[in-house]
Amino acid sequence: MNKLKTLFAYGSVISSLVLLNNVYAQTTGISASKNAQNKIVLDYTFSERKTGGMWLTAYENGSYSYTTISGATETSLANGYWRYVYTTNLQCDTGDQFTLRVQGNYSRVDWLPGPTDTSFYSYNCANTGSSSSASSVALPASAPVINATAGNASVALSWSAVANATSYRINYGFATGALNSVLTTTGTSINVGGLNNGFAYDFTVTAINSAGEKTSARVTRTPQAPASSVAPSSTPASSSRSSSSAAPASSVANSSSNELPAASTRLENGVLISNFAERYRVRHELSGNDFNNFNIEYWVGRFGYVELRDYTRAEAASQRQAACGTTEACVVVTLTGAVPAAMTDSSGATKSCNQQVPNWRYHKYYGDETNFEYGYVMDIVLPNGTVVPACNATQAQRTAATKWRAVMQRWQHINRPFEHGAQIEFETTINFDRAQLTGDNVNYYGQTFKYVLGEGFTVNNRDSAIGPLNVNDSFAKLGGNTTVPQLSATGGVQQRFAYMQHAYNIGANHIADWLMGRRILHTNMINGSHLEQFMPGPQAQGGNLPMSELANLATNPIQPTCTGCHTLNASGNMQTGQNVVPPKMIGLGLLGAIPDATIEGWAAQNGGRVNRVTVNGQQQIGRYGWRAETVSLRHQVAKALKNDMGVGSSFSGFGPQEISDQRLDQLVTYLKLLSVPVPRTNLTTHAGHQQFINMGCGGCHKMTVTTGVDASFPELSNQTIHPYTDLLLHDLGEGEFRTAPLWGVGLSGYVRSGNASSFSLMHDGASTTLEAAISRHNGDAATAKANYNAASATNRQALINYLQQL
Repeated sequence: MNKLKTLFAYGSVISSLVLLNNVYAQTTGISASKNAQNKIVLDYTFSERKTGGMWLTAYENGSYSYTTISGATETSLANGYWRYVYTTNLQCDTGDQFTLRVQGNYSRVDWLPGPTDTSFYSYNCANTGSSSSASSVALPASAPVINATAGNASVALSWSAVANATSYRINYGFATGALNSVLTTTGTSINVGGLNNGFAYDFTVTAINSAGEKTSARVTRTPQAPASSVAPSSTPASSSRSSSSAAPASSVANSSSNELPAASTRLENGVLISNFAERYRVRHELSGNDFNNFNIEYWVGRFGYVELRDYTRAEAASQRQAACGTTEACVVVTLTGAVPAAMTDSSGATKSCNQQVPNWRYHKYYGDETNFEYGYVMDIVLPNGTVVPACNATQAQRTAATKWRAVMQRWQHINRPFEHGAQIEFETTINFDRAQLTGDNVNYYGQTFKYVLGEGFTVNNRDSAIGPLNVNDSFAKLGGNTTVPQLSATGGVQQRFAYMQHAYNIGANHIADWLMGRRILHTNMINGSHLEQFMPGPQAQGGNLPMSELANLATNPIQPTCTGCHTLNASGNMQTGQNVVPPKMIGLGLLGAIPDATIEGWAAQNGGRVNRVTVNGQQQIGRYGWRAETVSLRHQVAKALKNDMGVGSSFSGFGPQEISDQRLDQLVTYLKLLSVPVPRTNLTTHAGHQQFINMGCGGCHKMTVTTGVDASFPELSNQTIHPYTDLLLHDLGEGEFRTAPLWGVGLSGYVRSGNASSFSLMHDGASTTLEAAISRHNGDAATAKANYNAASATNRQALINYLQQL
């Protein structure tokens, strides 16, 4: 399906001129009035005729509605503009408050700003037009004020009684989204159950009587499982190949625990079990503009987590029949998502049952951006654990489903091996009902994962159109299992987002916080708006709701948002009052997981200095910043928030607290689990690899190390990584600076500026080439520099080429 091509008519009375793909598009604001029947009439203008359709998003007193516009009168204006007048079905009585947005398909422009504050038009029914007859019943005296407490898969709400209210309506849904779930009560408290732990939910309470209603502000809470809960371990059972099969329903073991599983890959009785999460993307891997970027409201349920149970190893053969319904090698897939699939298309027509559940695709057609050789319409796993083929399930079961199941195995029409040691690729596709509610794309696609049957995930590409082939030596996983496969040049500008991806092995218990942490990183802490520095496609600029809780926090900031200093997570420009540039941010969690004893051993070995930093009365090893002045990512984030943005936290020395511990933790999670991109070639056989060693560069830029155990982040634990740093202070003749990690350095110029040859290196960013940076290696690095200068031109160039492949 082609991307939805849309342009909003802005709700406030403003105009906006946008240049995209050399096409200008102009929108004008909405005006509204009431007719004699108390219906809202909208008047708005688009810059071309809306042959592709239009639709209206409305919130009435906080309650959401979505309408496909039909019957609007259109008038051709000068300069190619078209005016539309549309009588809505919105009843506009005294006391009603509406916020409205018109959206339309565009044939020339692929730009989709989303529901920001300024893109909704506010209309108070008491202000203009006719009004309904007065009622003898007074409106509820006020909007309820909610108290909310998160529990295990539940949130308890309470509020004080509102004078004149006869009942209360509770609306709730995933945070910042449409509040489609509804409960009612005549009391002043309610427990909302059946929620997904680890996901944020918004709630409103509306006081109601016959005269009207008043709605509270939204409150957000995140249900959490008790700390003692054990992650569920489901036992897969047989499943039909597609939902059109008439296989009998079967069941899987059902756990009462709602705790989300951590990242793990483990072998149990010959079965390789992998738990991992993924975020959904607007397009497939090779789509030029929509794979690595982030769609509108990317933190709201646009993610899921997967369990693979891989029975391809010989020692698991006896378990295949019970698990997969076959004696051949097989893998059972269980997908869990936060948001149900869409039951209707954008025009309201009911989809076929096969389109109402996710599809699992595997065995990619090499060289084709969209197609896989086999697509499995996933079966539904009911709350009691029963597995039902999608088309054997009821409409209600498909609507409510949040867990699905598939079986990967060999099929006769696939001329590829499906056996232990064979590499396959897979992805999921899902149609969200939220997609239609927000005006975002309907189809979403997961990461295209590379996987070796019976062994686990790999970064190696098998398709030259996707990326470099056969990058699979011992250095291929620069960041251990966090390393993400790198797109080739066919990904175009998508490579500029190479530093912005989550760890390849991220766990379900971290994906929501990671995405929310990204949202915080991209939030302006003066006005709460969401900023994307550079993002093509329909997710471009202005597509996200402001984060109001972060507004008005910054005091005299150097930059009001983290992205103002860190360009696409790469190094940034020198900031006012600073003497070092903001460094690139990939692999930070892995650096924090390097054991203290390893760093101290390096200091004894090569003469670098451990920087001891006192935190809470205890001396610890500094790891972060150009001078290794912070001991942990939480320390580094708190310092940056306070010193650079004027935002206080609970971290000792950086108060008073203004940002909550939850938001601080989410920022830390985001930074800890930023992945490292794979190199563009096999490094160990590259001529520059031995030159790097021979010239002595590896004395400070340590090439290989194994991380310790981080109990909270198994993604980072026991990983063999290649960071090219010792985290120690060395005097290079310009002062002491921590050895800069070199992983990803070859991409740093392109990520930062779009020019692969334009670097910003060293502590001041003044070295614009790799050669220039080497020339400044004096002091402790003088010997290595002398070795480089003494080497032949061929060997010097080999080293430069090697660094460019990192």
